[in-house]
Order: sequence, then C-alpha cells, then structure tokens
Amino acid sequence: MCGNEPLSLNMEEDEFFGEKTFQHYCAEFIKHSQQIGDGWEWKISKEALELPLDDFEVPETAVASEVIKYEYHVLYSCSYQVPVLYFRASFLDGRLLTLKDIWEEVHECYKTRLLQGPWDTITQQEHPVLGQPFFVLHPCKTNEFMTPVLKNSRRINRNVNYITSWLSIVGPVVGLNLPLSYANATSQDERNVD
Repeated sequence: MCGNEPLSLNMEEDEFFGEKTFQHYCAEFIKHSQQIGDGWEWKISKEALELPLDDFEVPETAVASEVIKYEYHVLYSCSYQVPVLYFRASFLDGRLLTLKDIWEEVHECYKTRLLQGPWDTITQQEHPVLGQPFFVLHPCKTNEFMTPVLKNSRRINRNVNYITSWLSIVGPVVGLNLPLSYANATSQDERNVD
C-alpha cells in the first residue's frame, strides 16, 4: 500500500490524489458496472503496490475483419498519484498484437498526438501485479488533462467521478468506450444527495 492518507474528494491546486480516494472512485464505478452488468470487477492484490480494477474484455472488429479481444486493467500509480490504464490485445486464436499493431489500431483522431511521441503515450511494460507484458497508456500527462475537467466541474458545482471522467478521456484511444450511463449515474448520485 502507498499510505494511509484520509479520504479527501476535494482536490484543489493539483489534481493528484491518494490511494483511498482512488479506491472510493473505483467503488462508485464498480457499483454502476454491477447495475448495468458490463463486467468490470474489483480485484485486490496482496503483494502489489498498485490495485487492479478490471478484467474486462471487449470484442472489436479490426480492419482485416479479425476479432481483437482487449483486456483492460486500471491500477493506481503511487508514483504519479493517478490511475493508469494497462491493457493487452489478442486475436481470438491467442496471437498477441505487437506494440506497432497497437499504435496502428489507435483511432485517427488520436494519431497526431501519438506520432508526436509514441513512447510517451503507449508503451509495453511488465504489469506490476501480474508480472506479464501489457501495454500501458503512460500516466505522465494525466494531471495535465484532468485538471481542467475537475476545475470546470467545481466551477459549475457538479460532482464527477474521477475514474469515469478519466476513462472517458483515455479509453477511446485504445478502443475502450464507456456507456453513457456512467455519466448519468454520477448525475443521478448527485441528485440523490440533494
């Protein structure tokens, strides 16, 4: 574990947060996932410093009409103090996609950023819990793009689930699109508090 900081959902100047806050947002996310039955799970590793959130598979049709199976894991990074998206992709026959394949599969609207620094965006490394090769969306820019989202939500006095907002931004880069009901769930929770 990274520390025993108190649960604080009010992130001011910087938008980094502790492990307890990460767990809180994940619990809300999992609660909605269970309601709509889309397969996200919470799994805790005994020996790891990072906590996997998911073992979710999404079939997606590739250009060559072959089905690609994606497996996504959301972990908390103690170093960056933000969530990190790990994933792997394979064809149904078990053949894994290469890093080059992954870069080629990135949606066109994200390719310009990817080409500016592919190694700073998506890379391959050992999964910190499973010890297996996974692709990872690098977390170094997470604070930079999440700060305006969170500041705007505070400005308009609207609660957001950090995990839902973050996955809605980074997920589409690698084929993970959340159902709109996740955003609606946050709005519904907000109305229930009033």
